Amino acid sequence: MYRLLVATLMAGMVALSPASATSVVRFSFDSLCENSVRIAHVICVETEPVITNDGVRTRTLFRVIEGVKGDASREIEIALPGGQIGAKHVMVAGIPTFTAGRETVIFLTGPDGSGSPWPIGLGQGCYRVVTDETEGRSVHFQRGMTPIPEGVLFKPTSAGVHRVDLRSFLDKVRETVALPSEEVK
Repeated sequence: MYRLLVATLMAGMVALSPASATSVVRFSFDSLCENSVRIAHVICVETEPVITNDGVRTRTLFRVIEGVKGDASREIEIALPGGQIGAKHVMVAGIPTFTAGRETVIFLTGPDGSGSPWPIGLGQGCYRVVTDETEGRSVHFQRGMTPIPEGVLFKPTSAGVHRVDLRSFLDKVRETVALPSEEVK
């Protein structure tokens, strides 16, 4: 009887526990380039949690350093689900977060129903740019997270991250974007 009571209580606790899951289609590098409405090398200017009709979102403003595909405007604003306002904290698995001052190469969809573009494949469409005094500026790839373009020479790092020179990466994006659709893998 005691075991049945404990099992029932545990099952009830599991059933009442919040669970989070996000399903995201895996993209190849070529399909990221093909499906993106806009691709740009950006720097995050600011992030701010806001309440919208869709709930808590984090509004992020980017300044475009270099446009690669799509709209040529100098700023991009996105508003993705999640954030914290007072005691209300909303987290959505897979949604990328941005930090003011950090550079990213971002691959975006068109606007959603609320007017905000999203990174293609969530974190898959966000490539972090890092500046290193000896290596210069490079894009970091995380195996299993950000798709690695075919034919690009990259260097592994001790943290399991691979990096490629920023200029080489942007050139590869431009080369891939220029391919006719039937040539994209």
